[in-house]
Amino acid sequence: MNRHTELEWQFAAQDLASARDWLAAQPQNNSHNASERRFSARPTLNLQDTYYDSSDWMIFRAGFALRVRRASQDDGEPPDTEITLKSLHAGHNGLARRTEFSEKIGDTGLDEVLARGQGIGGRIRALVGKRPLAPLFHAHTRRERQHLLEADSELALAEVDLDETSIETPNGPGQALRRVEVECINAEPEALSPLVERLRDAAQLQPVEMSKFRAGLAVAGLDPVAQQVLGDDSIHAAQPFADAQLALLRRYFAAVLAREAEVRGGSIAALHEMRVAARHLDTLLRMFRGFGPGWAVGSRARVRGLIKTLGAVRDCDVQLAFLDATLESLKADERPAFAPMRERLVAPQQAARTRLLHWLDSPGMRTWLHEWRENLRNPLPGSTRAQHAITAEVARERVREGFRALRKRARRLDEDSPADDYHEVRIRAKRLRYTLDAFASLYGEAAASFSKALARLQTVLGDYHDASVREQHFTAMVESGPRLPSSTSFAIGRLVERDARSVERCREQFPKAWRRVRKRRWRELSAVMKGRAQEVAQQPAQQAAEQPASDAPR
Repeated sequence: MNRHTELEWQFAAQDLASARDWLAAQPQNNSHNASERRFSARPTLNLQDTYYDSSDWMIFRAGFALRVRRASQDDGEPPDTEITLKSLHAGHNGLARRTEFSEKIGDTGLDEVLARGQGIGGRIRALVGKRPLAPLFHAHTRRERQHLLEADSELALAEVDLDETSIETPNGPGQALRRVEVECINAEPEALSPLVERLRDAAQLQPVEMSKFRAGLAVAGLDPVAQQVLGDDSIHAAQPFADAQLALLRRYFAAVLAREAEVRGGSIAALHEMRVAARHLDTLLRMFRGFGPGWAVGSRARVRGLIKTLGAVRDCDVQLAFLDATLESLKADERPAFAPMRERLVAPQQAARTRLLHWLDSPGMRTWLHEWRENLRNPLPGSTRAQHAITAEVARERVREGFRALRKRARRLDEDSPADDYHEVRIRAKRLRYTLDAFASLYGEAAASFSKALARLQTVLGDYHDASVREQHFTAMVESGPRLPSSTSFAIGRLVERDARSVERCREQFPKAWRRVRKRRWRELSAVMKGRAQEVAQQPAQQAAEQPASDAPR
């Protein structure tokens, strides 16, 4: 499998004759003056492209398009087949930078390639799991090619392609595209920009707003973004809590779905965001006990299993990130001592990631995703209690409960408290923040200010927890398992000492961070929550008073 960064201008053309005439007027490879850049014709290609994705658009959601290309030349050379994953980054003023993973597969079919555990097939299978792939549309292109050669050399700086493309779909008429593309080969865009501008002006070209892939989706009537929409996810103070429940579940379930494809692709940031979204869901399901809906609350164990599986990978990522940051700060001769330590961290990370992919592909996970999609798109009426409860009143009570639980734990801490007690306070702070985040739109600046103070408290407690866990893990690494080189053991000892100092520093920072949460900001938020609940409670009385006498109920 080859990884390549494509730098390419793409322009739309009314016709290709003007571009052909401009190219013909440029110095050619057969000219007598070899001291200037010149063009060299290449064999014309006939390209047959088929694009694929799963029914839930997992490849698109990962930020890629999957293309199978069969290319043949007019000169009679045997056709060549290649599979490519191309990133979907949008271009600017016609110039796009896209990452490509590609592999030539000869006569091998797509299913056989996907069955392999390596190369492009393994990478695609990591993205889609066990989902089958289906063709989206076909594109047939006749490509006339010219290479721009360096002066006094046969080095190709760029390739200029004149494409005539026909897009065909099973569900509708095709569409013709005429494109001029200039791809950088051995030159940077800055060096080629003057030539590209001359070509653009002479041939009256327009920067492309839509790639061939997105044009094909439009012709086929496919909208992968719209298919991910689950429904309204906004809330307001006066609505029945049953409606707010559905809106909040849609919001955070959509966040989980949105990150799955990138997590499968190996994104560390997406994994963290997916875990946070799943934790929001868990907090909601905890909050909804007694209100329903039963299909959601009853699946909390599935959500917690997802959090745990994501957390195993995240813990390894955090430890490796800490070690890599440490290595960057060291001198070159100090880094080799940490190599055995890094190897012992990489192996658990890979194992945890394998377990995560298995979890995401498990029948239970697929069933959960399907059932939640259906229930959120086509919801049943909520429980009687949830229909009669008002969102502002429930939100206020749940935030107050979360604060009381946090305050109860925080008051117990003193200078002799063990790390587990600090961790319990961290858990309560996290739950409170997730609860407040769900209803923050109801309370404006007061919620934002309090949430910011909570985030600061979480950071202090999170740094404490991470340092404490690393201290224990690194110590165990030296004391158990295969014996490490003495230089590595000494280096780990230095990290353990640093983490011990970090723990003490976090203990010193906690009282101030807690004061910022429990005093003025909490009083301000409490007042706003109380006022909003009272406003909502008074609305029915005001509406009744304003109702005309003829409309008054008997």
